[in-house]
Amino acid sequence: MKRLGITPTMKSHMLLLCAYSKSGNVAKCEDILNQMHKSGLKPDTFVLNSMLNLYGRLGQFDKMEEVLTAMQKGSYGADISTYNILINVYGRAGFFERMEELFRSLVAKRLTPDVVTWTSRLSAYSRKKLYTRCLEIFEEMIDAACYPDGGTAKVLLSACSSEDQIEEVTTLIRTMHKDVRTDLPI
Repeated sequence: MKRLGITPTMKSHMLLLCAYSKSGNVAKCEDILNQMHKSGLKPDTFVLNSMLNLYGRLGQFDKMEEVLTAMQKGSYGADISTYNILINVYGRAGFFERMEELFRSLVAKRLTPDVVTWTSRLSAYSRKKLYTRCLEIFEEMIDAACYPDGGTAKVLLSACSSEDQIEEVTTLIRTMHKDVRTDLPI
C-alpha cells in the first residue's frame, strides 16, 4: 500500500494483524502494532484481543497479561470477548484457578458471561473428564439464564466417560429445550 502511495488505515492494519495472528507470526503482529502507533492510530479492543489470543495460543502468558494490564489501565475497553479469550486460554492450559478468578471478576467489571464464556469454562473441565464439575457449571449457566448452544452441548458430551453419562446429558439438554426450537445437533 505504501509503495502505491496509499496511507494504511486502521482497517488495513487490522486485516494484516488478523492474518499474521492466525499464522502465529508474533514478530509481524508486533511490527504492525508499532506501525499503528507511529502513524498515530490507536489500537482498539479488537486489535488488542487479537494480540491476547495470539500470545495465549502460543503460551506467552506474560505478554498476554501485559496486554490485559495495558487494556485495563488505558483507554482501551476490555469487553466480554477479552475475558472469553483469557478464560479459554487459561482453561486450555489447565490453569483453572486463574480461569475461575477471571470468571468471578466479571461481575465487578459489569460484564455478563455469555454462552462463549460458560462454554469455555466448561471446556476446560471437560478436557479433564471432570463430568460432575461440568454438570455443576452447566447448572450455574442455566441459573444465570444463559442457554446452551450446539457448542455447549458438544463440550458437555465430551466430558462423558460412560454411556450413562451420555444418556443423562442428552436427556437433560432435550428436556430443557422441549418447548423451544433449538439447533442443538444431538
